[in-house]
Amino acid sequence: MKKIISSLIACLLIFLFIQPIHAYTNINIELYSQYAYLYDRDTSLVYMEKKSNDKIYPASMTKILTVSLALDYITDLQEVVTIKQADFKGVVEEGATVAGLFPGEKVTYEDLLYGVLLPSGADACQALARLIFGDVDHMVTAMNEKVIELGLQQTHFMNVTGLHDEKHYTTAHEMALILNHALQNKEFVKVFEARSYKSSKGNHQWISSLQNAKDNKDMDVSLINGGKSGFTDEAGLTYASTMTIDQHRLILVTAKAEDRRKRNHIRDAATVSQYMDQSFHNVVLYKKDEEIDTFWVLKSFQGSYQMKAQQDISLLVEKTINKSDLDIQVNIQKWKEAPIYKGDGLAIISVNYQGEPIYKYIETMPETIQSSTAAIVLHYGIIIGFPGLCIFIIGLKIYQRKKKKV
Repeated sequence: MKKIISSLIACLLIFLFIQPIHAYTNINIELYSQYAYLYDRDTSLVYMEKKSNDKIYPASMTKILTVSLALDYITDLQEVVTIKQADFKGVVEEGATVAGLFPGEKVTYEDLLYGVLLPSGADACQALARLIFGDVDHMVTAMNEKVIELGLQQTHFMNVTGLHDEKHYTTAHEMALILNHALQNKEFVKVFEARSYKSSKGNHQWISSLQNAKDNKDMDVSLINGGKSGFTDEAGLTYASTMTIDQHRLILVTAKAEDRRKRNHIRDAATVSQYMDQSFHNVVLYKKDEEIDTFWVLKSFQGSYQMKAQQDISLLVEKTINKSDLDIQVNIQKWKEAPIYKGDGLAIISVNYQGEPIYKYIETMPETIQSSTAAIVLHYGIIIGFPGLCIFIIGLKIYQRKKKKV
């Protein structure tokens, strides 16, 4: 029971500190997009907030969750499935973008995933919904259940494609969290970061919006790992993208940019990535295996325990800031009772900059230290025996004094 309680407490503490927190700065870059949110997946520090908690229409950014959810159920990406006429319901009428599939065509699940994210195919979306959930409505229900599971409170979906609906909405902040969840699946990352894809039968050749911007607008998108664009008249141009800046993995979500011809949503992502690359750098607080602090273990013959960093603990900060400018504090209980289980929280590392807290990190136990029966007996023997011995000695002294008086 103690192990379960300890694990729950550790999970709760970790959950509290992995939620995105405000950084010491909100970078001020002129963007075409009216909404923006930029944060670090590794530290949860937020670097840009531009009306990030205001309601937006996600348009085809919706398809990030469509693919992510589908991957939760697909067991064989190479399984061959058949496209049906039902997969095109409403697609033409709504003027949705398509992957160019046709009824009766044989494709793999992998083809469909790329067909959703690269050409933004509504036909591929609805095929996934039918094949995995039976129909679109059931997949939409599952998407909204996932929204609840992720703890999102300002997001709701009405379809799997992102076509406009007043009840189909999110925020830049929550869309970033949806993308962060999706990126935990390596198959999703592979599709999301692809610049081009040729379908299994060779019927289709698709390129990403990033590759399109590079080829047709000569944009420098080299610092952007992957992205999913979207557009409706009501949403404007939307874009969810990832970038790696000096070893830190960032997510940027923007919305409501204008001018599809100029691809201003991708211009914004390129601008942000270049600014972060030029202005920020990685500062290592503790290197892997570097000692952080020491504590004593009771009810065990372990004695003292050296807490070491299990990985590099670092921050992405402006290049004008060095480690010496940061106030690093370690909050640790100096005495702990065994058993201590792997994954238990050991210490909270707090980082302050110019008197303001900017980061918290929980270091956890990398192994289990069991209690020892002999150590427990010794422990309680000392606790009980030492006071008893003191009382005995005091009593003996009193007795000897009285005897002398007699």
